[in-house]
Amino acid sequence: MSHTLKKIFSIIVLLSLVALALYYLFNNFHEFKQLSLKNIYLLLPIVIIFLINYFFTGLSTIYIMKPVNLNLKFWESFQLSIITGFYNLITPFRGGMAVRALYLKKKHNFPYVDFISTLAASYILIFLTASFIGLISTYIIYKTTNIFNWIIFLIFLISFLLMTLIIIFSPRISESQNYIINKISRIMNGWHLIKNNKKIIFSIIIFSLLQLLISSYMLYLQFKVFGIDIPFISAVFITSITSLSILISITPANLGIQEAITVFSALTLGISPAQSLSAALLGRVIQMIVLFILGPIFSYVLFRRKD
Repeated sequence: MSHTLKKIFSIIVLLSLVALALYYLFNNFHEFKQLSLKNIYLLLPIVIIFLINYFFTGLSTIYIMKPVNLNLKFWESFQLSIITGFYNLITPFRGGMAVRALYLKKKHNFPYVDFISTLAASYILIFLTASFIGLISTYIIYKTTNIFNWIIFLIFLISFLLMTLIIIFSPRISESQNYIINKISRIMNGWHLIKNNKKIIFSIIIFSLLQLLISSYMLYLQFKVFGIDIPFISAVFITSITSLSILISITPANLGIQEAITVFSALTLGISPAQSLSAALLGRVIQMIVLFILGPIFSYVLFRRKD
């Protein structure tokens, strides 16, 4: 019953966001008509950058599994990352993670509890990195343009302080029936798996930083496809806040929610909703095309692979 309610809630949220997007499009169609694909040649580099991001996701997965004595090969880990992204795209509440857990259990006899813990531990470092870079980008933007948004600043600051407190004090928290609180408690408890392994912590932070910068450059190029030039630091700022949206992954692949956050954060920088939404949707289309091609292929290859 709970799973059914989650699905219904996810569909309602998605339909609401789509309805709002269509309403905005209908009332501001003249703004979108002014936009056109001016640098189509950038589409191929964007696809390559998208795949490079999954390259580092695969590396992160390899390193985060080492404390629990699970040694994945790189190509296997890369394929598994693509599969995870594909099933996140077609299922709500990041269902790709369930597929990843199922694969590791079936092929490596990896316990589900350990999977949740390693996933939670990696989220701590991802959120720490994103919030820290978000604070830096907020400061740079304020110094160069005098633009400042208290809401986004407080989101970055609270996230950074919370992750820092988890790392320093490592408290164990009882799980709750509340979805968001339950996610936070799992993240906090999962930190205990890697807290004493400085090499792995450093590696995951570096990979998270590289992924954030790569994603920022990809967003920067997505704007450029439409002939829109934004400062790279603005792309970093927008990417940092969207990276924190994992906590509210209600819809498939955070569809609608990520776009809404992108539009809101871009609006604080003076970028129009038409421009930011067009760039965000371009990235979404590329994501869907790549994952819908590679996801089923890699699913077949990995699950059919003999141990």
